[in-house]
Amino acid sequence: MSHRDPRTKQSSTTRRRVLAAMGGASAVGLAGCVDGGDGDDGTTEFVAAAGANPGTFDPTIIADATSNSVVGTMAYETLIASLFDLSEFRGELATDWEQVDETTFNFTLREGVTFHNGDEFVADDVAFSIERMRGTTNAATVSFVDSVDVIGDYEIEITSANPHAPFLADIAAVPILPSGADGISESPAEDDHDFTEESLGTGPWVLEEFSDEDRAVLVPYEEYWYDGDDHPGTAPWDRVTFRVIPEQVSQEEAMANGELDMIDNPAPFELDQWADQTGEIITGDAVGFDFITYPVLQEPFTNEKFRRGMTRLIPKSDVIEAVFGGNATELAGPISPGLGAFWDEEHEQELLDEYVGQDEETGLQLIEEAFEEEDIEAPFEISFITNVNRTRERWMEIIQQTMDDTEFFDADLDVRAFDDLVPFLLDPEGAAQSTDVAGIGWTGGSDPDGHVAELLSSERHVPDGFNWNLYESEEMDQLIEDGQQTIDVDERRQVYQDIQELVAQDVPMANMWTGDQIDVVNPEKLESLDQWSPHPNSSNRYNTLYKPHLDEVVYPAE
Repeated sequence: MSHRDPRTKQSSTTRRRVLAAMGGASAVGLAGCVDGGDGDDGTTEFVAAAGANPGTFDPTIIADATSNSVVGTMAYETLIASLFDLSEFRGELATDWEQVDETTFNFTLREGVTFHNGDEFVADDVAFSIERMRGTTNAATVSFVDSVDVIGDYEIEITSANPHAPFLADIAAVPILPSGADGISESPAEDDHDFTEESLGTGPWVLEEFSDEDRAVLVPYEEYWYDGDDHPGTAPWDRVTFRVIPEQVSQEEAMANGELDMIDNPAPFELDQWADQTGEIITGDAVGFDFITYPVLQEPFTNEKFRRGMTRLIPKSDVIEAVFGGNATELAGPISPGLGAFWDEEHEQELLDEYVGQDEETGLQLIEEAFEEEDIEAPFEISFITNVNRTRERWMEIIQQTMDDTEFFDADLDVRAFDDLVPFLLDPEGAAQSTDVAGIGWTGGSDPDGHVAELLSSERHVPDGFNWNLYESEEMDQLIEDGQQTIDVDERRQVYQDIQELVAQDVPMANMWTGDQIDVVNPEKLESLDQWSPHPNSSNRYNTLYKPHLDEVVYPAE
C-alpha cells in the first residue's frame, strides 16, 4: 500500500495575500507591544494567551499541551501530519510513504528543506530524532520501532517488531531535529543547547524571544520549504506573541480589553459574556478528556470498593451543565467521542449504568463497606489537587464538596500552578506515595492507544511515562498490547471496548467528560472567521494560523 501526499485545490492566491506573505520575518522584536493590533510600521502581530508557562522548548521531551502548542508544533515538524478532522495523513517532511509489509514503512523525504540553524534536512536526521526519544518521558512514542534503515539521503525505512496499528499516528508525533547541530545529542539530558534561545526545527515559525513567565515571540521562517500554489510560502503574520496568563479570568479581561486576539481557556460557563465584548466563540470537537486519578497503592485506595464508591458520588451530568454549559460529553472511560470509530455511545452508557455513573446510594454503601473492611474511622482526611484553571477548579471543587458533605470525608482542595503540579505527578515519590486525588486533563491524540497506554500500562510508570499512580494489571497490559498490534478496525474496536470495561471495573481513575474545544478569537484581526479551525487536540491549537500543506492558513485583516 502506498500513499502520495494529496492536495485539495483551493482558490488561487490573491495579490493581497502575496503582499502579506512578503512581509516575512522583517518585523522587529516584541518591543513591549501587548495591544494585539498592528504595529506603527505596518507589521501584523497575532497575540494569544498561553494558560501556563511553557515547561520546555525541547520538542523531544515536551510533556504538556502548552509547550507543544506554543513552540512544539509551530517551530518543529514531523514526517507526516493529520488533517484537523483526523480523517487522513498528509506529508510534512515526507512526500510519499509506502507500507512494504505488515511491519515496515518506507518514507520518501522532502528535498531542499533546511533547519532553522541552516543545516540541510536528510534521512540521518530522522534516525537521530527517533533515537533521541528513547529513554525520555515520551519514549512510548517510538517504543514500537525495531529498526531504522537509512537507504539514501532522502529515503528511510522504519520497521516495528510486530504489526503496530498506530504506526503512522506515532510517527506523526516524532519531531525532527538536525543530527549535526552543536550542543544536542541523542540524550536530551546531556544537551548543551538552549532551546529557549534558538529553535532547531524546520517549521514555519522561528523562536525569536522567550521571557520566562511572561511571553514567547515567534516570527516566520523565511526559508520555509512550502512552495505550493494555493497559499503563501511564508506565514502572513509578521510575528505571533504568546502571553503567559495562567488565570482564566485574567485571560478573559485581557481579551475584552483588546490586549489579545485569542484566548486558549475561556470559561465555558460564561460564554454569554462575549455577546457584548470583543471576541467571537468558535467551537469544535475535541479528543481530550478530564479525569481524576486515585493513588491505588495507598490505603484505603487499595480497596476497589472505596474507589468505585467515590466515583459513584461524582455528579457528572450536573457538572456538565453547571460548569461546561452543556458543552461536554459524559465519559465512562478514556475513549472520547473524537475518536470516531472507537467511540460507542451505547456501550459507554452501559458502563456508566453498571459501574461508574452517578448513583449516590450505591456510592455511599460501597464507601461504608470499604471503611469497615479497612478498619478506617470516619472522617477520612483527603486532599483533591489540581492546577490553576478556573474551569478545572470549579469541577474539582464540586467533587471535593460532594465528598466533604458526606460523613466519610474531611476533604479539601489544593490548587497549584501547572508547573508545580506536573513535577509532583511525574515524581515516583510524589503523587503515587500520597493519598491525594489528582484532577487534570489529557489531550490523548488521534489514536485510541494515546488515550490508554501512557496512563495505564505498567511499562509507563513514572518517570518513564505518565502512569503516576503506578496502576498495574497484567490484563490491562495485554489488552494495550493487543490494541497496538490489531490492525483490523472492527477487531481493534472490540479491544478498546474491553479496555473501557476493565477501567470501569478496576477504577484506577474516574474518567468524567470530554469538553468541546472552545476558542475565543478577535474577528477584527482576521480576514475571515471561516479560516479559523479549532483543532481537536489542544497541543495543536495554534496550527490553524499557518499549516499550508494541511490547507490551514489564517490571514490578517486588511
